[in-house]
Amino acid sequence: MKHKVVVTGMGIISSAGLTPGECWENLIKGKSMAIIDNRLNDLDVSWSCPIKNFTPSDCLNKSLIWRIDPFIQYALYAAKKAIEDAKLDIDNKTVKVGIVLGNSLAGITSIEKLNKRAYNEGSGTIGSLYLLSTMGSMATGNIGIELGIKGPAYLIGTACASGTDSIGIGKYLIENGICDIVLAGGSEAPITPLVVSSFTKIGALSKNTNLAYSSRPFDNERDGFVISEGAAMLVLEKETSALDRKAKIYASVAGYGSANDSYHITSPSPNGSGLSVSIRAALNDASLESTDIQCINAHGTSTLLNDRIEGKVLYDFFGKSAYVTSTKGVTGHSLAASGAIEAVFSILKIINNKIPPVAGLRNIDKEIKVKIATNTISDIHVKNVLSTSLGFGGQNAALIFSKYE
Repeated sequence: MKHKVVVTGMGIISSAGLTPGECWENLIKGKSMAIIDNRLNDLDVSWSCPIKNFTPSDCLNKSLIWRIDPFIQYALYAAKKAIEDAKLDIDNKTVKVGIVLGNSLAGITSIEKLNKRAYNEGSGTIGSLYLLSTMGSMATGNIGIELGIKGPAYLIGTACASGTDSIGIGKYLIENGICDIVLAGGSEAPITPLVVSSFTKIGALSKNTNLAYSSRPFDNERDGFVISEGAAMLVLEKETSALDRKAKIYASVAGYGSANDSYHITSPSPNGSGLSVSIRAALNDASLESTDIQCINAHGTSTLLNDRIEGKVLYDFFGKSAYVTSTKGVTGHSLAASGAIEAVFSILKIINNKIPPVAGLRNIDKEIKVKIATNTISDIHVKNVLSTSLGFGGQNAALIFSKYE
């Protein structure tokens, strides 16, 4: 028999805020977090949705900060906040705790800076801890060391589906008795000249200088995403474990599905095959029908192909029976972290019985026929939320979060 999986803790750091509550307020306001970013001076696209008001030394060991990339700092912050929120005793030796983290670009911020230094000043100026500040696995390693987590620790790299897949794999570990608790989520720190220049070259980023409308999912005039950064971690827990320690339970992780398009390295399959398989698998895993879903937190990147193909797949499944929203109009796109950040947002929809509007949306693309939340939806009982993620390499993943009863 599979164990039921519930969420007992949430930690987040994003352009929308440093707590779930702060993020929720900004989602409801529906205001873009995009601003001019001095890290991107002299580039064709010089704006992003950055994290604001974050001082690493307020929450992390000062001797550690200088030798870890920002993506590890974000992951550590979110992990600590999730553990605090869950009031979890990691030292309980009878409980098996694991870590699953999604990430794509590892320590790209540090890599760029150190390569520039090596070019200008010589490779002899690079310290012995260079590699340890940039390796993807150093995020799970540092989380384990800082929090005393000694169970399995996995780094998942499925592009922009990484955060979603990490939570789904965490669910699997608990369901099958491998772990009692899993700290699962995603982290990314991609706002660098190299990354932004590359995304600009392939036409993925918006060039709209009216920053309130640069990221505008499902809009007829959308022209790309706004890059962002951040992390989110969930404490996933076996239901019996949560009940035994009288933990507060935010929601259950009811369903998960993942599939690859096997079509193109950057473009989704025209028929959305991988996303369709992922959604069907998540519904089957949750023993739900499409009519049981009240809200879909779509990947909704504000790119032409993604929004149109995702809209078609969602319409084929749900018609106009569920509200569709994309939070990237507020937060921008944080790549591998986006699925984890949007998992927190999905749970907040269930807790608050509200659906935030799609920020930046003025004129819906007529090819997209789903029921889009153009205003805050308040007169609704949100019981089941589907969250979808699509990534380069044909990666697709879907999660269903349900009200805990």
